[in-house]
Amino acid sequence: MVFNNDKYNIIILFCIFFMINACNKNSPKIIVENSKPSKTNANIKIKDVNKKNNYLKKEVLKETIEFKKLKNNDNQNDDQVIFEFKNERLLQGRDYNSKPKKKNTDRALSAVFNMFKQNLTLENKNLNLNNNKTNTIIDYSLNLHSDQASKNFKKVLVFLPLTGDYSNFGVKIRKAIDIAILKFGSNNIRFIYYDTGEGNNEKNLKNLLENVSPNLILGPFTREFLLKIKPFSKNNSIPMLTFSNDIAMIENNIWSLGFSPEEQVESVISCALNYGFERFGLIVPKNLYGNIILDTSVGLIKNEKDNYFDKLLLTNKQINDKKKLFSIIKQFVNYKDEENSVHTKFDAIFLGGSKEFILEIAPLLAFYDVDSKKIKILGTEKYNIKDIRNEPSLEKSWFPKISSKNEKEFKLIWKKNWGDDTNYFSNAGFDSALIAINFLNQEKTPANFFENLKSSLNGFTFNKSGY
Repeated sequence: MVFNNDKYNIIILFCIFFMINACNKNSPKIIVENSKPSKTNANIKIKDVNKKNNYLKKEVLKETIEFKKLKNNDNQNDDQVIFEFKNERLLQGRDYNSKPKKKNTDRALSAVFNMFKQNLTLENKNLNLNNNKTNTIIDYSLNLHSDQASKNFKKVLVFLPLTGDYSNFGVKIRKAIDIAILKFGSNNIRFIYYDTGEGNNEKNLKNLLENVSPNLILGPFTREFLLKIKPFSKNNSIPMLTFSNDIAMIENNIWSLGFSPEEQVESVISCALNYGFERFGLIVPKNLYGNIILDTSVGLIKNEKDNYFDKLLLTNKQINDKKKLFSIIKQFVNYKDEENSVHTKFDAIFLGGSKEFILEIAPLLAFYDVDSKKIKILGTEKYNIKDIRNEPSLEKSWFPKISSKNEKEFKLIWKKNWGDDTNYFSNAGFDSALIAINFLNQEKTPANFFENLKSSLNGFTFNKSGY
């Protein structure tokens, strides 16, 4: 169809002109990123930067790239996306140093010096207290004992679970020992670490003990490994400071730095008796740990003829059967299904076991009228963890905790060195290393040195029998 009208011819010419002009325009800008980078992606990880992507410039040509249509975020414009590299060396990788900065370390160690120069309860005449630096070697590889020159050194063999299930405890103790070594260590003393988490056999362990020939042993952490080392310690009269809390394993020349269940129960039950509590309920798991708690508790409660107690041992099967568990707890506390009923059977209840066991039973006690504000709930040091401290049904409960007048200072030192918090085992680790250094720097027999010795942080007093 032909248009003779000049008006339409002009319109057609303009349309053709615009079509040609549009085809000659440059390609649109490429939007590399059109959303705000999230916090989790804000840090460039070195392992991602170092991937072997060998792209050559000639192989990446603009014409060969196919661009997918990108969706725009309505809440953000292009001006909000800024990529800035302040230092291109970040792309080359960076060596991260896990050790504390020298400045902070020196400041922290100086604080250790000042604190223990004033508060050290050991004989300190032979400690290296006037030297702010030490060349003491800490051996993590077990290589020192193979050196012929090592025969001239006094050696401390440290058994800790640096890997495996208990590594969080072992690493904590190792860090505490390192702090003591770096400040108070002597050049004639070597600390050698052995990882008990690797599951080495008894033959290798025997060879190690004979080759190293330690003057003192720190550790181990578990009862299982203590059984393997104890015969060597006894036969060679080598003092051992173990972190196990199994007091059945301790004896002359073998001391426990763990806070044993017996000691914890005796502490809190004795306190309750002194405050006039007379009617005790004892709720524990039906296992060895529960039996230890019961035996210690009952022995103390029976000392007064007017005292009363009732005990409840719960199996895993009973705990998992919720309907049955409700019925057992209800009957044990003598709950009366009456309006405004008040609990009258006990004035104190000892609830001991694992964290899971405690948090399973405590709310049920509250449900059946055992108000922790009126009925005193007693427990072990396990109550000193966040989950249990925040449990409403355990409000105002009593539990034992070891503290020291030096604890606040040590926490500050620890924070400057390692950045996290101290705990019971960090304190015990520091105590053990300080005692070891002091012992090896003095010409005393173990019997004379350890009797009535007091540790600096956890406040232990040693006696001949290992207690």
